[in-house]
Amino acid sequence: MKKDEKGASGFFEEVILFAIVSILFIASLAVAVYYGGLKNEEYQKVEFVNEVHNFVREIRKYQKLIHDSVEGLYDRHKITGVTWEDIVRDLNPNFNFTIYLIDVSDYKVKYNASWGYTENITYAYYKIVVYYPANIWVTDYEIHAAKLEVIAWK
Repeated sequence: MKKDEKGASGFFEEVILFAIVSILFIASLAVAVYYGGLKNEEYQKVEFVNEVHNFVREIRKYQKLIHDSVEGLYDRHKITGVTWEDIVRDLNPNFNFTIYLIDVSDYKVKYNASWGYTENITYAYYKIVVYYPANIWVTDYEIHAAKLEVIAWK
């Protein structure tokens, strides 16, 4: 401890400075961890979107659904025979999904199909909806315009 005419100085002057430096260090560390977590979450979301788009490409080429190996041309007779379990077993996605094949043609008879379920979709952490144009082959003389809609979530 030092002594002079003005008084004594010692440990207590440095405690305040140490406390301020400690608080600033902890605050900086918390900000870095927070923004690092946001960046990681953004990478996970981008990875999920890529997985879903790859899955939709596979659905558009799924041999158990398409006619004459033509991508996006779904066979009316095949779409009734494929189950959601078949799709999960063959394509093995690691997320929940629902697939809708919606007949948007002007024909009176519609050939809509869907696979999947919608439970707990409102509590999803990530959710994406992908639309693709498609066609439904009925006969060589009758092809219906359709829309493929895939809803995926984690």
